[in-house]
This record gives sequence, structure tokens and C-alpha cells, in this order.
Amino acid sequence: MSDKANYPAISRQVTELVLAGATDHAEEAFNETVEQFGDLAVVEVLETMAPEVAAMHLSAFDGGKLSLATLLISPKAWAMSLAFFAAAWRVEQIEDEPEMLAESLFAHIHGVLFASDDPDRRAALIREALSTDWGTTAFAALFSTAIEEIIELANDIQARGAHVSGQTTSDHDIIPLALAIARTDADAWDRVLFELFPDWKPGENELYVQPDSDDEPYGFGYGYEYATPRTTQELLIRLRKQVPGKTASGARPSMGEDIFA
Repeated sequence: MSDKANYPAISRQVTELVLAGATDHAEEAFNETVEQFGDLAVVEVLETMAPEVAAMHLSAFDGGKLSLATLLISPKAWAMSLAFFAAAWRVEQIEDEPEMLAESLFAHIHGVLFASDDPDRRAALIREALSTDWGTTAFAALFSTAIEEIIELANDIQARGAHVSGQTTSDHDIIPLALAIARTDADAWDRVLFELFPDWKPGENELYVQPDSDDEPYGFGYGYEYATPRTTQELLIRLRKQVPGKTASGARPSMGEDIFA
């Protein structure tokens, strides 16, 4: 019997453990799979798992390198699982604790992208995630937590280009993540900025940080008067509404509220 013949059983086992809340045991199953069949076996098992289950498992290891799934999930499978990250959020949570939820989302995304030092893998993860509406919204939600830094970086990139930019007045953790996107895929970078600043017109409207004085000409909170950013709460609500209603093989999932519909 070939090794691959065992993969469906492993996938079922891991799925049952994750749905039962036993993510540590699911991780042990991944470790045993690697020892018996190698890394590629876990990659293939993750490919066959429902993306909502993969999302549940990965979310239990936010920001850490403790999960083999974090290190081995394929870019495509991760992009699909990211669609379900917000499934467990209640609207009341988003309204009351947007910063906490955004921090959890950041820990997850940053943890996956920087789990290894392989630039090709990171680039593939970024491209796959940001080829989706939910991925773009998720990254914009992260940027919304550091508006001043993103404005400064965006203007620097607009003026000098992504590969020579990066010198900001802040050492915020969002900067390496933002630079990774801008240097990997310029179109994806623009899509995230447009999601964050829906009225921004590159080349016409510069982005400005909120002035120190009300007498300054660029009021209306953070941003240029024609490029006011969406709030973290607004973006998280948008992300929650993008949770697919059901998975569909070979096609984009339909949109809905219930992930198990």
C-alpha cells in the first residue's frame, strides 16, 4: 500500500481532533505523520482538509513556530483557510474589542509569513492571500492599526519605490510585513492600500498623518481629506462578512454568514 493511501485517514483523524478542540493532539498527529511519511505528507493532508478546519487549527498556534501546519501549509491552502479566520468572531466582539481581534489576526498572518526564512515561500503566500478579497481585507485591517506608519511608508514607496524604501521613524512590527508585500507584488500593495483608503488616488492625493494642530489644512482625522482610512472595526466587520458560506472545489466559495452552511 502506498503512503498516499494513508492520507485520507490522517486527514479525517486530524479533522476530528480539531473539531473536538484537541489541537495539541492534532499537532501530535502531524508530527507522527512527518516521522512516518515525511513533510510532503503533511502538505498533502492539509491540502485535502476543509479550509475552515485548517483555519481552526492554525488559529490555535497564532504567531508561533510551534505548528508544523504553519510551516508546511501550501500557499493556496493557507489563502483558502484565511477566509475562515474571522468565522468565530461575533459582531459584538468586533464592536467591543477590534484591537484585540486585529492583534490576533496579525499574530496569525505574521507567524505564517515569517515562520521560515524562505523568501520564495513568503512571496507565494503573499500572492495567494492577496489574490482574494478576504486576504486583501485582512491585511488592510492589520495596516489600520498603524495608520501613521503605513502613511509614512506608503508615501516613501510612492516617491522612491519599494526596494529602496523602508526607513521610517517607527520600528512598528507592521513595517516588515508591509515591506514584504510591497516588494513582492506592487499590485497587491496597491489593493491593500485601496481597501484601507478607498478614496485615495495615487499620484493625485498624498496621504497625510493627522496634524498636531486643528489649524493645519488637512483635517478630518488620519489621512488626506479625500483619502480617509477605514477603521479597524469597519475592516474587521467587512472581513467577517466575507467568510464563505461553504467551500467549493475549483471555484470561489459562495458568500454568507454560517461557515458550516
